[in-house]
Amino acid sequence: MKNISKLVLVLFGLMTISCSDDIQDIEQVTPATGINLINPTSSFNMVLDGSKLNQVATSFVWADTNNSGDSSISYTVEAALGGTEFAAPVALGTTTDLFLNVTIGNLDTAAKAIGIQPLTEGVVDIRVKSVNGTSNVATIKVTPYQPNWGIIGSATAFGWDNSTDMVYNPMTGKYSISVYLNSGEFKFRLDNSWAVNYGDDGNNLSLESGGANIAVSAGNYTIVLDIDNLSYTITPIVDAWGIIGSATPTGWDNDTLLDFDSTTNTYSMIIDLVPGEFKFRLNHDWGTNYGDNGNNLSLDNNGANIPVTEGGTYFITADFNGLTYTITKL
Repeated sequence: MKNISKLVLVLFGLMTISCSDDIQDIEQVTPATGINLINPTSSFNMVLDGSKLNQVATSFVWADTNNSGDSSISYTVEAALGGTEFAAPVALGTTTDLFLNVTIGNLDTAAKAIGIQPLTEGVVDIRVKSVNGTSNVATIKVTPYQPNWGIIGSATAFGWDNSTDMVYNPMTGKYSISVYLNSGEFKFRLDNSWAVNYGDDGNNLSLESGGANIAVSAGNYTIVLDIDNLSYTITPIVDAWGIIGSATPTGWDNDTLLDFDSTTNTYSMIIDLVPGEFKFRLNHDWGTNYGDNGNNLSLDNNGANIPVTEGGTYFITADFNGLTYTITKL
């Protein structure tokens, strides 16, 4: 019986030592102090949808151990390009709450303001600031949307039913289209919706929200929209040069017109191409066409088809006086 009692005491002692060791192995947790940004987390990754700009993208949520219920404390949520240490932050909003709902539109504007290009995934650092200090940094990923501007009206191919898309030039920040217009009118419209549209009240190449229809006579035109400065140009095309071929969106059936620059008397375009071939053609007719016999960026009358080996977005220029061209993958 004594032996059993001794064995019980030994086992109890071992259990006590074991429990003591377990307690010592537990790392002491120190509660976060100050402003602690809780949401969003680093898993947040959103492709921003231009048709949902007024919807909430996410709620920024934080705690502040120094705020014991003082509703007068103001918090500002800031965004900066990832890894820049907030050298040039932009404000997403200010509130006296411990959260801020941010719309897709606000997040899109901020992402572009800090230098993230449309349709390109970028890293954004987020923090919260107040008189109590600055929070930890949350890092998220967003892809800004590309506004889709087009023309609509009786002068266009789709009439007043649908917009004809313009092409965005990331090098100039402008939109352009070269197209045949009927005698009639047109306006500029965003994302194929009447929510945002522009016309020209004074017929002076400046744009006004909801402004007057722009009248044109029948012909080929290059139209350039500078939405940042609310202006546009419309240039008649006397010689309608385009490209045609299996590499182009319309194949060998139809030309895609190049934009005409009346100042330099040259042509250019941004276009999505697929592997295949193309040629330059005048006025939708094979009577005058150019290819490249030496594949050396010089144009030859009725020359060889120009090969495109890799699909993608290309910037093409052409000088039909100097008989040269360039093709650059963007």
